[in-house]
Amino acid sequence: MAQRAEVTPPPGTTRGEPSRVGWALATFLAGAILAGQSRMNGELAVHLGHGLDAALWSFGSGLVVLTALALVSPRMRSGFTQLREALRHREIRFWQCLGGMVGALYVFCQGYAVPIAGVALFTIAVVGGQTVNAILVDRLGLGPAGPVAASRTRLLSAGLAVAGVVVAVGGRVSGTSSAVVVPVVLAAVVGALMTVQQATNGRVVSASGHPMTTTWINFATGAVLLLVLGVPAALTGGVGPPASTHSPWWSWLGGLVGIVVVAVSAVAVRHLGVLPVMILMLLGQLAAAVGLDALVPATRGHLTPVVVIGLGITLFAAVLAARGGGAVPAATTTETGRSS
Repeated sequence: MAQRAEVTPPPGTTRGEPSRVGWALATFLAGAILAGQSRMNGELAVHLGHGLDAALWSFGSGLVVLTALALVSPRMRSGFTQLREALRHREIRFWQCLGGMVGALYVFCQGYAVPIAGVALFTIAVVGGQTVNAILVDRLGLGPAGPVAASRTRLLSAGLAVAGVVVAVGGRVSGTSSAVVVPVVLAAVVGALMTVQQATNGRVVSASGHPMTTTWINFATGAVLLLVLGVPAALTGGVGPPASTHSPWWSWLGGLVGIVVVAVSAVAVRHLGVLPVMILMLLGQLAAAVGLDALVPATRGHLTPVVVIGLGITLFAAVLAARGGGAVPAATTTETGRSS
């Protein structure tokens, strides 16, 4: 039988390199607009009167757009069928389809934390949480690549990430008050959970075969969680009618931004892996967060020298995690039953 000829890549390149470079750039930009979403939802929360209102709008508007896309996209609808079959054959677990709930918590946290702490400090905390938890996520094999063990470099990067968050928070606490501590702690916790979301979304894309199917599931599960949280809040008077709907036009676009971020990251994980996607998104977030706080007079004062130092430490930790490879294969069992 004749064998198919192998196509030799051009000198100096590797197979799939253009695709990887393109997805790397797209992931960086997705991180940048994610920082922009923080500004959007934070601004919207101020005008509506509650972070939950802003989160409900963000997820509700995004879900409406995605549902309209599903109605006109046969490929997107076929993704639901493929995912259902994957669930039935236990190729993927049901809990792995609930990553949107993490996204809902993240958006809710944006509305609460950003008006108090600013985009830069909020992003530093998210980055710190993601960098630390990425080690555990890789070790447990939650992403498409399976289990990978942590190197010493990544452990060092995790410690530096924590130090960067502590320094940045210290800069704000010493300069103003301790009011930023609780928002920053919540942002770090949500950031850690986002690493799990990125990993499981990669598996859902593999099972469904379509990134927009995964994005719809994220928005649907996130919207359900926000409604569950909103009902008791409304009954107890914690959430009421919007205080004002006269928010800037751009603040209403958070749901559309979320669609882009979830879709890009879900596909990029398959091309680049969980850790590189996380690092690229973090770099984009940090760069945009500093720019956003610097451009807005109301938040320019959030960028104290100590906060910038903390940002630099966190950025170095993220880069160190990427350069360190972080990922080395975890011990696997060979056919003879020995560990290798």
